[in-house]
Amino acid sequence: MTFFTKEQEEVLYKLHRNDEDYEENIAFLKGSLQNLIENKIAPKAFENDMEEKFCEENFRLLGETGYLTMPFSEENGGLATCFSYYSAGLESLSKADAGFTLGVAIHGTVCDGIAHFASKEIKDMYLEDLINGRKIAAFGLSEADSGSDAKSMNTSYVFDSNSNEYILNGAKFWITNGMSADVFFVMARGPENQISSFIVTKGNAGEFQQNKIEDKVGVRGSNTAELVFNDYRIPANHLVGEEGAGFKYAMRMLNGGRVTIAAWSTGVAQGGYEKLIKYAHERKLFGRYLKDLDNLKKELAEMVIEISSSRELSYGAAFYKESPEIMRHAAIAKVKASETAVYVGERAIELAGGYGYLKESKIERHLRDALLGRIGEGANELLKIVVIPRALYKAFEQKPVTASW
Repeated sequence: MTFFTKEQEEVLYKLHRNDEDYEENIAFLKGSLQNLIENKIAPKAFENDMEEKFCEENFRLLGETGYLTMPFSEENGGLATCFSYYSAGLESLSKADAGFTLGVAIHGTVCDGIAHFASKEIKDMYLEDLINGRKIAAFGLSEADSGSDAKSMNTSYVFDSNSNEYILNGAKFWITNGMSADVFFVMARGPENQISSFIVTKGNAGEFQQNKIEDKVGVRGSNTAELVFNDYRIPANHLVGEEGAGFKYAMRMLNGGRVTIAAWSTGVAQGGYEKLIKYAHERKLFGRYLKDLDNLKKELAEMVIEISSSRELSYGAAFYKESPEIMRHAAIAKVKASETAVYVGERAIELAGGYGYLKESKIERHLRDALLGRIGEGANELLKIVVIPRALYKAFEQKPVTASW
């Protein structure tokens, strides 16, 4: 089974054919990463989905391959490769096990935030272990009543000058990796209404509870938790960057997160498509294989068109990750790819008929997983009503069209 496809390589070739390390990176995606996915990650996907289990063993193995270090600078212990290579790997991983890969993606978002905004002291304490998969990270932004409207968070902090510690109170909800993480990147509101970011670990004074959220529709191979803090103490040096700059950091991290969700969604769609085309070569209807029916040919062609478009946008957004224009690229790619994943998942089930509706088909999982892509890292409605128009209007105002032709 091939998890890194010719189509993925073609997009990377267009972007990176002149890179000195192009052949080496492609060899890694086709070799070490492909082997791990085929032999370890994909075989556990069905079990992880059924049992709602995040496979920490596979996460450690993924770290050992060096994949997690790819997009980080050499100064931070990484390989300094373009984010589009990392995105291609994420697509391959997601095709195999989207639940597991969601945990990988969120982990990467936290590592990115630490690399960009944390002090050297914090980086020295945590980043090497994180980008090598020896520790797992979680991103604590959302709350039960604060999702897309992240600024309305209620989790609060105060500073205790006597002990030189911050004291955290409140609860975070929908936290991917919340049960497995060693390092938590948490946002909270200060006494002057400012939002700040903290690196939180377990074992400090006060109360820190992790409550598993169960019975999710999809991405069941990830673990999701509520994090509850009661007078939980954080050393002062675990403030990330500047006090009051936390929301700015979160928004920047979400741009990268949307790029990863675009790649993730493309992988979900590709998996659903490949399982359908396999079934179409096996199933007969009225004496003909499904693959030979004109309607199915049309449906498969439309799926490939949408998946190919999503991949181009996804890798393109990854290429521009450090650009000032990333907000627009990331939002457009995320919306397109996540909508494509839902479309392909739904059509794959219907075209496979009753078999597609059964768990044993392993087709229906792709639709259940795909639905998360519309919600995570900013709901598509928010991106289409607020984020993308804001970028479009800004571009127009900077260079307006002043005449018709």
